[in-house]
Amino acid sequence: MPRFCGKVIAERRELVSTRREEMSFEQHIELEAKRVRENFVSISSKSPSEIADRREEIVRAFLEKYLPPLFSLGKGEIIDSNGIMSGQADIVILSPYHPLTFDKERKRGLFFSEGVAYSIVVEADISKRARLESGMRQIQSIKKLERKPTFGEQRFGSDYDWRRLKRIPCVLFAFRSPKIPTLKKNIVQTINRLQIPPEETFDAVIAFDRGIIYYIKDPKDKLMIHAQGQRKTGIVGCIFEKETMLNFLLYLSYTIPWEIKVSPISLVYLEKFTKMRTVKVI
Repeated sequence: MPRFCGKVIAERRELVSTRREEMSFEQHIELEAKRVRENFVSISSKSPSEIADRREEIVRAFLEKYLPPLFSLGKGEIIDSNGIMSGQADIVILSPYHPLTFDKERKRGLFFSEGVAYSIVVEADISKRARLESGMRQIQSIKKLERKPTFGEQRFGSDYDWRRLKRIPCVLFAFRSPKIPTLKKNIVQTINRLQIPPEETFDAVIAFDRGIIYYIKDPKDKLMIHAQGQRKTGIVGCIFEKETMLNFLLYLSYTIPWEIKVSPISLVYLEKFTKMRTVKVI
């Protein structure tokens, strides 16, 4: 997991190229972020649902370029084996083991929690109290779900990593937001006002062109952020400005769970029916 030291403010580094035609990876992502910004601004006035779909597609298209092709991206409701269903998840990042319960062309359908590696809620402007609350509630409905291990599954990481990943990792992505200090204050107030417990709260809030608010819920978390010689835990804000999308990719790349599943995910859901029914055997 990345280690941030010094002030909890990411200082921009001057990018030096020895030849004009060369481009560093940082410059490449900065160019991609510029396209994301332009695409968002250029969304024409349509119905609210069409505008929302377009915003989500902008984020989805960006992620599809940099996540391994084994991961599919979709949109829809998520269900767990306890029968609990989330509200609509704007973007779901699916592990390669997820069955084809969704339309591959439209990327919409019903998803099993065990096959959801990550979920992303997309908002236009969380400087508005109602939109910030809506995003937090949407994440809470996803965090209520449980991911259960499948038979013979192999997992990578510490015991803590997998206790944490019993719940689906969730990120709130916002195109517009207040500056990071104000956003952090607003988030803390919103969580307290809505009385959302830590286990049902976001893992990170991505504020485009501003920075990232991380929620480090336990000292065992691998994310290390230091300020004034002290490790920061709880709700921590980092000001990345133009490097926000680069750090967004870095965060996802470290926190998407890696696992090897031996049995089908659907078996977790089908097994309970063998216990619920009495079958006549002859």
